[in-house]
Amino acid sequence: MQKQPVTRDEVQRTEKAQTETPGAVSPEISAAAQKVGSGMKRFAKRFMVHVAGLLFFAPAISSLTTETFDTGLAAVLAYLAFICLLPRGPVNERSWYIPAAAGLVQWAIAGLLGAPLALGAFIGGLQAFALRAILKKFQMGFEWVAAFFLLVGLTGIFTSTAVSSLSWGVIISMIPVAAAALAVAYAVGRLSEAKNKQELVADILKRFKELSSHEHLGSGVLAEIEILADRASQFFTTINKGGHTDDTVIGKVDVVSRDLLNIQSGRSAPERLLRSMQDLSEELDKILEERGGASSGIIDAYRGYEQQVRALLIAKRDLAPDSAKQIDTIAYAAYGIIRQMRSDPADRPGGERFLKRYLKATADMVKERKRLEDASATNRSEALNTALARSDEVLEHLAQAFRDEDQYLMTNDTVNFTAELNALDTFMKMRGH
Repeated sequence: MQKQPVTRDEVQRTEKAQTETPGAVSPEISAAAQKVGSGMKRFAKRFMVHVAGLLFFAPAISSLTTETFDTGLAAVLAYLAFICLLPRGPVNERSWYIPAAAGLVQWAIAGLLGAPLALGAFIGGLQAFALRAILKKFQMGFEWVAAFFLLVGLTGIFTSTAVSSLSWGVIISMIPVAAAALAVAYAVGRLSEAKNKQELVADILKRFKELSSHEHLGSGVLAEIEILADRASQFFTTINKGGHTDDTVIGKVDVVSRDLLNIQSGRSAPERLLRSMQDLSEELDKILEERGGASSGIIDAYRGYEQQVRALLIAKRDLAPDSAKQIDTIAYAAYGIIRQMRSDPADRPGGERFLKRYLKATADMVKERKRLEDASATNRSEALNTALARSDEVLEHLAQAFRDEDQYLMTNDTVNFTAELNALDTFMKMRGH
């Protein structure tokens, strides 16, 4: 009997069966297992801390405490101090390392005031716990269990005749230490927030730079991205000047840039974000105007042209798809012209002549077209239909004109640069190089 040939599907099924692990668990079970494993690791870490405190730290401190101090009480106080002083969270978080450092300082001060070693350690632990609660805004969850044991320790202190004369002086010394620690925490927090803000701003600008190459977003969206990126860059220069922090506005720019970057393809999704970009650009415009306007050097002379481009993009929303596509092309090329004028002042006279003549005229034509369409929505004459068709042709010619002007300015920059290179090369050769 002739053997049947093996099909490609059968080969693929065989390979898949060989590579798959038998009895593979679902992602939900795997995630739950990882969560349980992480919890067990945290529990083991905490357990080892308590064991170290009970078996090593507490006996050592108790044995070094003066004979007049109760040994059992000294061991309890030392154990409580250990679990409060030792950071059990990320060591780079100020809510852990600053309280721990303040607790050690408090311990040393208590010793200088004559407190027994175990009592000084306990006061230091109490200081660390109180500061940690403040810095965490009293959101410590399971950590609050330690508060009960600290209360027991305080009760033991004030009922012991060996330490009653020293307790109040040592406890009062906690106030200036706590104030100094909170001041340090505030300063560190401000520095950390400033650094995080700088990193966020740099990340946002990097996103905008990457977005400029995403052609799938469409010309209109790319033009709006360019405008928003410039506004955001100008806005970022005003942060921390005059006490401005602007966390809310930075957050808005961050969200919009992330949403744009997450769009993979198509036009419908970015079009939905277009209004958000335009509203955000308007908000940034108002902020920049309040902070000095054009006279401050933050806003340059090309702002008016950018606003005309944005108005054009808003006006095209109600146009037919073919006409809207031409407007997108015009807007993107117009912003390219603005970009060329910014980078090379020599391009400004020609670019401004072109924009003054054609950019506003394009916007006026789009508005008039929309007005006529709305006025005759139910009874459109043949003459109007002919005029609308003619306006489509004009928009197509305008789009080509804007593209040509953008390309001309770009080519002009290349020609000028090439001429400068040739002149430099000739000069070097004359010098014998």
